[in-house]
Amino acid sequence: MLLETRTRPGNVRHLIYGLNPLITLLKQHQADVDALLGTSRIPATALGDPDYMLTPAQELRFTELALAQLGQPDLGIRLGPRYHLSAYGMLGLAVMTSSNLIEAFRVLFHNILMTWTYMHWTLRTEHGIAIIALEKQRDLGGCHQYMIDRGLVAAYTIAAEALGKALPLHAVNVTQPQPDYAGAYDEFFNCPVNFSAPANDFRFDESYLYEPLLQSETASARVFAAQCERICAELERGGSFAELIRQHLVQLPHQLASLETIAERLCTTPRTIQRKLASEDTSFKELVEDVRKNLSFEYLQSTALSVEEIALRLGYSDAPSFSHAFKRWTGVSPRDARRGE
Repeated sequence: MLLETRTRPGNVRHLIYGLNPLITLLKQHQADVDALLGTSRIPATALGDPDYMLTPAQELRFTELALAQLGQPDLGIRLGPRYHLSAYGMLGLAVMTSSNLIEAFRVLFHNILMTWTYMHWTLRTEHGIAIIALEKQRDLGGCHQYMIDRGLVAAYTIAAEALGKALPLHAVNVTQPQPDYAGAYDEFFNCPVNFSAPANDFRFDESYLYEPLLQSETASARVFAAQCERICAELERGGSFAELIRQHLVQLPHQLASLETIAERLCTTPRTIQRKLASEDTSFKELVEDVRKNLSFEYLQSTALSVEEIALRLGYSDAPSFSHAFKRWTGVSPRDARRGE
């Protein structure tokens, strides 16, 4: 059995109230939230508008700034539980009234635009074990590990709340090497946690997928699901062409991610791509540069890859070329960035 999220490439815009847990924590630390919003090009008045939709650039910029200000690497694990069912509004109602956990994740994955993830999610079973896994859909820069951690914790929280009880796990797998905050994983998940794993996922007995949910009410679930369909249709209309190109850049090896290759994949011409990007005040060259920068942060922070290996993955001819570009972006060398200097 396999369930997976399905979104049209480029159509990722999230409602602003998904930032609320992070904003609450910033205020508790006396941070200047308005300044962070301004730097992220988010109007301060947007916080009072529940229908305001964030672009990925706005959301990721604000999140990066907030993470840097708070300086807490385990923040994804700490904030993940705040994304409980009631935080998702109509989608939360559709999930909690589903007949069982399979149907709950089916409606969740189908309406994934109503969450705040940039991940591709799957639910599969192997030899009596259910596996919920996530994989990034686009470059996330300094937000990468935060969003992996937050996603794993939030997905577990949704499942446990829907069941009305703790969900015993067999294991949690995380692709990053063991971090200093490894104990936070143990404390939250209460199961073996494997670092430097091939994928990010958590695993539990398949039998839990078929248990009736605590507040199951299938007639209501159908009504709520129909409402979710309408909301997602509105969110889909907010997508951008630049976001579509970014997703293709992440999917392709950087040695192959040329303008011509992407044009062929989209059944269009390089000139058309450039024209559409120009209408959104960007260019293919700018997107390639930004994706490279974001992926370099991800590799340095969340993998044990050497600087030479990262340079190769990003399409640079050698490590010095990559180091020069990284220092131009950040003012520090890749090795200093990895050490947190």
